[in-house]
Amino acid sequence: GFQAAESYEFGNGEKQTTSPAIAWAAFPTVPEVHRSTDVLLERSVPSSCLVPSDSFVLSSDNVATAIQTGKNVINPALPEVQVNPQFLSFSEGTQYIPVASSNVIEDKALADVETKRTNEPKSCLQQAVANLEIKLCSAEEEKLKIKKELEYLLEKHSVLEMDFLKERKEKVLPHQDHYKTLQEKHKQELEDMRKAGHEALTIIVEEFKALLQSTVQQQEAAIEKQYVSAIEKHSHKCEELLDAQHQRLLDILEAEKEVLSEKIEEAMMQQSQKHKEVLDKCLDEERQRSKEALAAAAKAEKEVVQKAVLKAVEEERRNMEKIHAEERKLWEAERDSHKEQIAQAVSEAMQEQRKQNQEIVKEALMEEQKRSEKAIEEAVKRTREELMEYIKEQKRV
Repeated sequence: GFQAAESYEFGNGEKQTTSPAIAWAAFPTVPEVHRSTDVLLERSVPSSCLVPSDSFVLSSDNVATAIQTGKNVINPALPEVQVNPQFLSFSEGTQYIPVASSNVIEDKALADVETKRTNEPKSCLQQAVANLEIKLCSAEEEKLKIKKELEYLLEKHSVLEMDFLKERKEKVLPHQDHYKTLQEKHKQELEDMRKAGHEALTIIVEEFKALLQSTVQQQEAAIEKQYVSAIEKHSHKCEELLDAQHQRLLDILEAEKEVLSEKIEEAMMQQSQKHKEVLDKCLDEERQRSKEALAAAAKAEKEVVQKAVLKAVEEERRNMEKIHAEERKLWEAERDSHKEQIAQAVSEAMQEQRKQNQEIVKEALMEEQKRSEKAIEEAVKRTREELMEYIKEQKRV
């Protein structure tokens, strides 16, 4: 029998070297070679059956028939045996003769058989055939034994390979776990260091943001209070003026219901247009003055004041237009009753009303201008003081 070399395979698919215990068994796998019966004929013929060429000579016809009969007897009875040339050996007594290469041996065997068959008699050929049959039977038995041994060794190899892989995995697992724990510790330490640095930076930034927010909120609160107070005062004054004017117009309408005419309509239209023009001029002058006074100090404050004034003026215009429309309707309904009696009274009342309206508008504009200038000056002073304080604090920090 023989022992096969064992190769071990790790999980990555790489094959390791063969087992050092059986150094001679590490042979490469070579495909099997079909051996002809002529090779076996050379080894199986005993030396006693060989006759010297001088004692017995056959003709060419006898030699050809003998070779053909030998092949016919051997070939149909037994199939060709597949033998691996590197594991093939013939037993002669107690010695094992390994076959080196199939091609060289076949050539030599064919040449020897042809030379010997020319000198052998028929009886020796028959004995050779019988011996060959016996040898072939024994070779088949040995082949079956070898196959069984191969299967057993392959099973044993697979079992040993599985055991070896299990042992390797069991040895590798604790190393992998230890490596993973070390990696996790290292990552945790890095994260702790990063968190500590980020926390320190966030604390500093939050403190700085809190200081800035407090200063900005204080400034915004003061400015908002000033704006709200100015807007409320202006709105109250506008409402009072509108209410007084509305009440006066209602009184005039009640007293002069029957004396309206086309002249009153024309006069009211002219008066409304003049009133609008005067208001527009006053507002334009006030806007220009406020722009010139506050261009360098407070642009945002000027825009808010202008928006508030524009809104108040627009509201006044809308209210005046509504009142004029109502008055026109009433005057149109009652204009045909008493034209001549009330014309003079209406003209006088309109003149007085014009004068009063002009005086009221001038006073209101002057007061509003003074207050806006004072408020702007105070706001500028406060903003300057706050900016100086903020700059001092920044320098201290």
